[in-house]
Amino acid sequence: MNMMTTIERRRGDMQAEWLRAEFGAVIAARIFEAEAADFLWEARVRERYLGQHFDVICDEDDASEDVSRIAFLSHFDGSWYAGISLVDGEGVAADLLWKHQFDTVFEAELAFDRAR
Repeated sequence: MNMMTTIERRRGDMQAEWLRAEFGAVIAARIFEAEAADFLWEARVRERYLGQHFDVICDEDDASEDVSRIAFLSHFDGSWYAGISLVDGEGVAADLLWKHQFDTVFEAELAFDRAR
């Protein structure tokens, strides 16, 4: 069973504008690179549950986190992104497995639909 959610658009563009106004274009670009998982997750337009993520390397003493693999489609700063994030039980992006940037929503939706 696939679960899909549609979420409000426009958030990502406002975040990008605020970052540039606050820090300038160069620093804003560096912040986005460093925090891409959070920005793209917050700017998502659609998401799709792909399953639980199980850590291959897990010590018995180490309590592994319960995270889900979620495909996302995001619109941030005028570009479309598709990718897969690891999301914790609170709905917060814990890691970004991969992302691709696209010029058109059509290309991004194709990548989103093919994400596994």
